Amino acid sequence: MLAIAISAVIIATVNFAFFQSHANIESVRGQREVYQTARIVMDRMIKDFTCAYLPTDNRRMSAEEISLYRFTGTNDKQGERDLDAITLTTATDIGFSKVSGSVCEVAYYLEEDKENPGVYTLMRREDATPHHGASTRGQELEIAEGVTGMDIVYLDDADQQTEEWDLLQRLALPKQIKVTLSMAYGDETLTFTATASPPLAGIRLQQPGG
Repeated sequence: MLAIAISAVIIATVNFAFFQSHANIESVRGQREVYQTARIVMDRMIKDFTCAYLPTDNRRMSAEEISLYRFTGTNDKQGERDLDAITLTTATDIGFSKVSGSVCEVAYYLEEDKENPGVYTLMRREDATPHHGASTRGQELEIAEGVTGMDIVYLDDADQQTEEWDLLQRLALPKQIKVTLSMAYGDETLTFTATASPPLAGIRLQQPGG
């Protein structure tokens, strides 16, 4: 009987260790998937931001001509949660556009999960057709689920940080764009940050008489 009891204790201990080990492996695997998703998403966003586009011919442009190009960053909050969005003209080509090698308008924004309030899907919309003003058309793509916040800040040529950016007012691109993405992992929130520095940030659009 003693041998049976000892065997039972050993089996129970081994089973507990096995299931604990399995739970730890699953936890690490789940966290790794979140990090992998964040890495892919950040890579796409930074490529778009780095390739932000403006005409480089230094000619004077009318307000209507300038409205063909976009770089608009909006600051939105829900309580302490950052829910920023950005729309820009970019020359990047990451394989989503139907028109390869052309500039296009790209927007990043969050859509709340109707079944899970406070959790969002990061959306990317792309429109390669020439148009005045921000587009509401184009191809939409869900690029990340389980997002709990997105904060985007901009650095101007005087190294001043701002939460918003409007190309029509500033007539230039920001010197730097920093995006911070928060993603849910169980009861935790994982935060990822990346920075882009557009090479065309030194260009200033010229208006008639400007």
